Amino acid sequence: MKHFRYDIVDISEVRWTGKGETPNGDFIWSGEESSHMRGYNPTSSRIISARFDAAPFKISVIHVYAPTSSSSEEDIEAFYNDIEEALTKTDKKDILILTGDWNAKIGNDNTDWKSVMGKYGYGDRNERGERLLEFATVHDLYVCNTKFQHKPNRKWTWASPDGIHKNMIDLILIQQRWKTSVTNCRTFQSADISSDHSLVLCNINLKLKKPHNRPQKGCRVDVNRLRDEKIKQSYSVALTKQMKDIEPTCSLEEHAKKIEQAIKITVEATVPAKRTTKKPWISEETLKLADEKRRLKQLKNVSLEYTQQYKDLCKKVKRSARQDKEHWIQNQCEEAEKV
Repeated sequence: MKHFRYDIVDISEVRWTGKGETPNGDFIWSGEESSHMRGYNPTSSRIISARFDAAPFKISVIHVYAPTSSSSEEDIEAFYNDIEEALTKTDKKDILILTGDWNAKIGNDNTDWKSVMGKYGYGDRNERGERLLEFATVHDLYVCNTKFQHKPNRKWTWASPDGIHKNMIDLILIQQRWKTSVTNCRTFQSADISSDHSLVLCNINLKLKKPHNRPQKGCRVDVNRLRDEKIKQSYSVALTKQMKDIEPTCSLEEHAKKIEQAIKITVEATVPAKRTTKKPWISEETLKLADEKRRLKQLKNVSLEYTQQYKDLCKKVKRSARQDKEHWIQNQCEEAEKV
């Protein structure tokens, strides 16, 4: 760590039993009481988590050691269930990083997975790799190893004893919201740790937006909603009450400001705000359908059911938008005829 100048390094298969930390606290571990499997904290023998007091946000790191390719599907599902449990115990405000030996090959083709991986992966994908990408999609995670273009020996993380077979199976995942903060991620073959795995390191430089003290814009009132008799009645009653509270004043300007404030308060309380759209004819119902379609887009690759739901919703949004436009044109024609 000192040689490579890194703050956090996660190691799989430490082979230390029990749990504890070194006297100066620079190494923590968690393992089985009587065997040499990877540690847990506290629900699985393959998962350990730690929280670091950083600024401006705390950092939660979950390190995993996934079952090997010879393990059963039940073992894999149990492993991911344990990660899910660890995620539920993580503070939502923390920067979340997942690292470890995933024993999964995600390959270099990101055609259907652009939201969770870049185009600079390594090798071919297997079923375990697809399972990992599905998990990343559901939890809005991104595989940092695939973001940057590097030479092959800076991509693969594991080599067979004969040196012929090489794969990228040690991966670092981060939340989508912090993806742009990752400035580099690569393998360091020069780190001699007497293992068939290589050291993978990731640079993260937080980029926070500067707060701008811009005055808030007033909400755009949807005056068409006043055609609704209930909203119209509610507005009238509320405005009458506000106006009664205004006391006479000798200053005409001050009196006018009080009336303006009364109308503003009444509008915000009784008349729904108008949603800004580039197309004036799009209805609120269509916008809600579009929001749902956008949400399902992130999940369409998870299962065939989500894929079908997404396709059906795409058709529904298009149909609803066409109906909105037809109604809007009809109303415009009717208004023109009245003039």
